[in-house]
Amino acid sequence: MSRIAGSEPIRALIIGCGAIAGGYDEAAPDSSQILTHAKAYLRHPKFQMVGCVEPDREKRAKFMWTWEIPKGFASLADVDIPYDVASVCVPTQYHAETLEALLTGPARLVFAEKPLTDDLERSRAIVRAYREAGKPLAVNYLRRWAPGLIKLKAEIEAGRWGSFIKGSAWYTKGLLNNGSHFLDLAAFLLGDLRPVARLGAINDGRSDDPTLDVLVKTGHDAPLYLLGANANAYSIFEADLLFAEGRISLTDSGFHLVRRTVTRSSRFTGYSVLGPARGSDSGLGQAMLDAADNIARNLVDQTPLNSTGRTALVAQELCAALACLPET
Repeated sequence: MSRIAGSEPIRALIIGCGAIAGGYDEAAPDSSQILTHAKAYLRHPKFQMVGCVEPDREKRAKFMWTWEIPKGFASLADVDIPYDVASVCVPTQYHAETLEALLTGPARLVFAEKPLTDDLERSRAIVRAYREAGKPLAVNYLRRWAPGLIKLKAEIEAGRWGSFIKGSAWYTKGLLNNGSHFLDLAAFLLGDLRPVARLGAINDGRSDDPTLDVLVKTGHDAPLYLLGANANAYSIFEADLLFAEGRISLTDSGFHLVRRTVTRSSRFTGYSVLGPARGSDSGLGQAMLDAADNIARNLVDQTPLNSTGRTALVAQELCAALACLPET
């Protein structure tokens, strides 16, 4: 990170003290990996965590102790301190009411976990209301901040990989909850997507947000298959993207990238094959810090946010359209 102008710290309030708020980093708070809001704010020189909100008293006290937060509150209505950024880390069913309450609050910017809400109409209304109020709304589709994936996007746009041909991806735990991560990433890398088919569902007990097999297509009519798996066996988030000039694979939840370019076969004259794999870190383990940096720069000099309410709404609209299709 380069230095950001301005001497005043950016005061952060974290609402909800669960896994993504800080829990994922509690086991190794001193490691270089940054997976949560609290650790990103703690590590970023521009931020100062001033408070947290959590109805569970014991969880709130532990969170305050772990992340050196001076003030804790049982509800958002109880907060009586000034803050500049609010992180919304409550369960998805409480996103809408929290975002609606923050709209008229003191926060200069709101950073919400994905999905935006679990109600499409309320998501639409919230995005519209934040836009009309002139209050920036960032949404944590984290891969949009990963440096390796930003670099990959630039390579694709520069034509380094040729035309996109076809892709497939595996995910677990609900089309909106987790499948939207891949749909948002695919839109980030490849452009607008359109719903084509609902192919089936996984019997994993998720009736409210089923884990679906779906097909979408790019603006150039190239297909992308998003295939569900059962999280009761194990979690997976992996993808293969085939281009005219090579193959790109995302493994280990997108923390690792594998590139293979087209080369001439040394065995079979006249044939082209994929060359040796070249692996690299996607930077996802530092992307929360990059998100915090992007937020700080937005507040200081209006640098555009990488992931917004608008882009999150596009992903939710696509999920809703796919879920409404008849199974084929």
